Amino acid sequence: MNRLFVSAQVIAIASARALSSAIALAMLLTGLSGCATVPKEQELASSPVSVELGNSLASDAVKQLQTLYPPAQTTFNIDQALSKTDSFGNALVVQLRAKGYAVQIIDPQQPANAVTGIGLHYTVDTPAARWYIGLYRVQLVVGKTTLTRAYSEANNTALPAGAWAKLE
Repeated sequence: MNRLFVSAQVIAIASARALSSAIALAMLLTGLSGCATVPKEQELASSPVSVELGNSLASDAVKQLQTLYPPAQTTFNIDQALSKTDSFGNALVVQLRAKGYAVQIIDPQQPANAVTGIGLHYTVDTPAARWYIGLYRVQLVVGKTTLTRAYSEANNTALPAGAWAKLE
């Protein structure tokens, strides 16, 4: 009887060790799977867009900004250079001003205390993989809030591929 009791204890200890090892392995795999789903910046490439597509993307972006920030009471400070070939950025500035927003393009040399309003930074990019041709992402960083939306393109028109996502 004593020998049976000792064997049962050994089996119980071995089972407990196997169970704790299985739990540790499951936790490790769960943690690693979370890392696998985080997109990497190199998976996206900055993408110049046509004038028509830039206007379409900017129009939708302005509609979203109108729902969050009242025109005639909001000043946006664009804190990046606008080139003549930046169709989205130029269309965004024109359309924001047409809706009643004050828009300033901030010179990085300007002292920070001389600037009033909310910072606005934008990105238009596309997945770097070849099989995602025609997909675009617009990301607006307004102050500390990030707004993002995906689009597909058809005939130089932006078609929303999902809802706006907001990260505060």
